[in-house]
Amino acid sequence: MRPICFYFLISLFVPVCLVAQDPVATALRIPSWPETGRANEGIGWSAFSRQYYCISNWNATGLSASYFTHRGQSTVVLCRDGIPRFSWYHLYLSHFRQFKALNAMLQLRFSLINLNDQPPVFRLGGNILTTWSVSQTTKLQVRICDFPGWILPSAVVARGDPLMDFLFFHEPDTRFGLAAGFSMSRALFGPVTTGIRMKITDQLSLLSFLDVMPLGVSVGISWKINGYVVGGWLGHRSGLGLTPFMEVGGNY
Repeated sequence: MRPICFYFLISLFVPVCLVAQDPVATALRIPSWPETGRANEGIGWSAFSRQYYCISNWNATGLSASYFTHRGQSTVVLCRDGIPRFSWYHLYLSHFRQFKALNAMLQLRFSLINLNDQPPVFRLGGNILTTWSVSQTTKLQVRICDFPGWILPSAVVARGDPLMDFLFFHEPDTRFGLAAGFSMSRALFGPVTTGIRMKITDQLSLLSFLDVMPLGVSVGISWKINGYVVGGWLGHRSGLGLTPFMEVGGNY
């Protein structure tokens, strides 16, 4: 999958496990703020769609289904990514667990590339996401995208877009939080990212990320309504344009 720098998100769901372990956000490389809420046992679903930098016809659309227990979360994500005559079909299998102060998710990706008038091509990938509670107010999030590409850089089947990012989150109180970190790949370092979140009320919160090298910004709003959450996010990166993303989901 390609790096995501800014996005627009509309979501509708009952409270779930840590937002940082959201399998759809991890699969699409969308930054998310770690939460402390846990889900009840049950089943969840979501439908999502994203437009890449507002390029005509280039989008990623799919569905996810999750099973929650008091100890973890298992999720299946199906996604079609591409343009007419060039499509990626992805199957993501994810499992999230909590180990005291450490939250971890392993996500495997099985992809089929369908190129017009060419035989289909198979690719194998995956992501690893961990969130460590350093203290009651500070968390460290480490995400490794396309980890088979780091381990087997010369293997054609593992060819992808390896990326690592590191984010520190500090919340001195429940109403205000700061974030800072950076990303790196085999080819380059960056962007460097800073973020801020403000909870106006228990139902309304605002979130923003700023990237440098290259310059990019994303802003969002989250609104809880009778046990549901509606959020909207929009971002822009210099030289590329807008990347909107929408998601709707729920738990039972």
